Order: sequence, then C-alpha cells, then structure tokens
Amino acid sequence: MLDFLNGSIILDEAAFSKAKDDFASLGTDLANLRADIEAALNALKSGFDTPAGEKFFKSCETNLLTPLEREKAVIDHISSTLQEVTKDYSPVFSEYQDLVTTINQSQV
Repeated sequence: MLDFLNGSIILDEAAFSKAKDDFASLGTDLANLRADIEAALNALKSGFDTPAGEKFFKSCETNLLTPLEREKAVIDHISSTLQEVTKDYSPVFSEYQDLVTTINQSQV
C-alpha cells in the first residue's frame, strides 16, 4: 500500500484477476445449480400431477428459476465486462507499479 498525501492508493492486479476468474466461475456454478434444481423439479412432476402440484411448479418457476436466470444474467454481464476491460487496465497496473517503485527509491 502506498500512503501518499494522507491517502492511500491501492491497485491490486492479482485481486482484479481473481475477481474476473471468480465471476466466470460463479456464472458456471449458478447455471449448474439451476440445471440441478430444474432436474429435481422435473423428477417431482411425475408424482405430483395435481392442481396443487401445478401451482407449486408455477411458483417454483416464478420465484426460483426466473430469479436464478436474472442473477446469472447479471453475473455474466459483470464477468464479460471484467474480461473486456482487463487489457484496458493493464497499463494502469504497470504505471502504478512504476510509481510505487519510483517513490520507494526516492525514500531511501
């Protein structure tokens, strides 16, 4: 961490890269979870073919599967944005490291 003018400048390229990877992984995990839930619900349908069962499955679609789809869309958007801006931020991280090195050398 670099203290400069009573403030802190923190640029962590490893944390940025980890966040990018974590969001990509999270999107995959969420898709797998949705598929597992949908498979479990489909397995239930054969033994729950009643008016109450129909309402239950409609509720599951509305209150569980649709929100999972929306959440995945948000996670995928964040993930793709992080992927896209990685190359744009590369010079920022490089210049930051040069600045830290210069300041540290001047303090010796």
